[in-house]
Amino acid sequence: MKMILKYIGKIILFFSKQILQATLVVIIFLAIIAGILTATLTEYKKEVVIEKNTYLELDFSKGIVEKDGGELFELEKPLRLYQVLEGIKEASKEPNIDGIYIDIDHVELSANNIEEIGEALDKFKKSGKKVYAFTRNIDNQNYRLGIYATKIVMPPTQSAMIDLSGYYREFNYFKGLADYIGIKFNVIHIGDYKAYGEQYSKGKMSKEFKKDIKRIYDRIYNDRIEEISKRRNIEKIAMNRAILDGELVMKNPIYGKKIGLIDGLSYQSEFDKKYEVRNKIALKDYLTTIKNTEKKEKIALIYASGDIVYDRAFGNENSIDIESMKNELKKADEDKEVKGIVLRVNSPGGSALVSEIIHHEISKLTKPIYVSMGGVAASGGYYISTGAKKIFATRSTITGSIGVVSIIPEISGLVKKTMVNIERIEKGRYSGMNSLTAKMTPGEVKKVRISSLGVYNEFKNRVSLGRKIPLDKLEKIAGGRIWLGEEGVENGLVDEIGGLQTTIKTLATDLKLGDYQVVEITEKKRMYEMILKYKNIYSKVKNFIGTPMIEATRFEVKKPLLLMPYEFN
Repeated sequence: MKMILKYIGKIILFFSKQILQATLVVIIFLAIIAGILTATLTEYKKEVVIEKNTYLELDFSKGIVEKDGGELFELEKPLRLYQVLEGIKEASKEPNIDGIYIDIDHVELSANNIEEIGEALDKFKKSGKKVYAFTRNIDNQNYRLGIYATKIVMPPTQSAMIDLSGYYREFNYFKGLADYIGIKFNVIHIGDYKAYGEQYSKGKMSKEFKKDIKRIYDRIYNDRIEEISKRRNIEKIAMNRAILDGELVMKNPIYGKKIGLIDGLSYQSEFDKKYEVRNKIALKDYLTTIKNTEKKEKIALIYASGDIVYDRAFGNENSIDIESMKNELKKADEDKEVKGIVLRVNSPGGSALVSEIIHHEISKLTKPIYVSMGGVAASGGYYISTGAKKIFATRSTITGSIGVVSIIPEISGLVKKTMVNIERIEKGRYSGMNSLTAKMTPGEVKKVRISSLGVYNEFKNRVSLGRKIPLDKLEKIAGGRIWLGEEGVENGLVDEIGGLQTTIKTLATDLKLGDYQVVEITEKKRMYEMILKYKNIYSKVKNFIGTPMIEATRFEVKKPLLLMPYEFN
């Protein structure tokens, strides 16, 4: 019977491997075919003509990205932030474009995206052209974008909704569940305010994190009230009171127009006639009409987006790895036509080692480099930024979080519950430190803490040198604390408030460039590298299936991470 069961197990294992391998081969094959089809369809795209009295139509229901993803399965490329900003800027100069129309029913944008697009819309309106925003429902998210419009219009019906409130967030803490299952997370923080990982090691929010997070949300809320008050010409105290008292929750558009939250009432089918919008052109189509003239002087735009990872093979286009970043920086630095570099950083952090290496590469550049911070440039994201000559952030940018955290999981409790007995042999102190099934000893915890403290001190030294902040003063704004962009300017972590376009323009002005061109430098993964990534995943899964469970649960302790546990929308 035992032999039969063993034989059946081998058969199941064999077929599992074959099915997995065949599935991955089919996925890769289909992805290649999809890529060829996409390229073919793009090649035969019809020519776009801009008629007179046209409005540029913006739709953010599918969101936008920082850089081109270039993934195998990407049939329709999403709009990039820089494309949106450039499109709005060029439209202000196009004689056949009378204005911009935005359907803000669904706005999948971060607060930072809205702020940067809003800045571009403000410049667009200075050309004398109008910006219309139409929506059936208003909430905290889409109203942030709507207030940049010349007019906000809603349908004249009781079933359309205005729903403006304060803020409400929930933070999940998993220690109770982890204890129940038998899993423990050893979280070692350097910096009292470094909150990443506490949701796994604590049953409730720490007082430091609560203080930090509440300060951030309060400031974001106050900025929002001030912006609404200024742009809608509503008294700030009255607006604040109305929101805090819930007076603007579940209100209809008729009431909204009466108090000045919106400007007009119209159904979408009647909107175009009422506001003389004769033609519309989608931004994607409009972008194909913009002709880029080759200029002798250039500014290079490089993206540092996503988690900071060591291994290129397991990162994606929206991650930051050493090889890609080194190649892109080198390419810009060696190009004689490139006079300066703008590094767009949008990262919550990642590997401390990679952050240090990228910082070193930035510090070696012979050309000036300015950093434009996106929605978040904290921990490792801020680490690499400090190598730049100037740092720009928007008011809603999350930055700082100068601290280190190491998370080492342990499943000894779970193993005990399964009644599996693990026998160990070892030689040499700390040789079993990477074990997932053994409890961490006080000596091992001390080792990790000393190592993390060294990383933290090196991090602070980089910031102190780059930002010219004495170490004793820096400690008061470090320790894992997070800051908004405006606070970063106040405490010296940031130079100026401004988005990507402001950063580029300031660099050009500082370099005394007149007629210049912005070139985006992105090193895309080649086809074989993408296939290799899936092959590596296959190999990992195959090895997992064909290996005894005790080997599959081996855990390698990583270098201390520099990460943030939250996002702000």
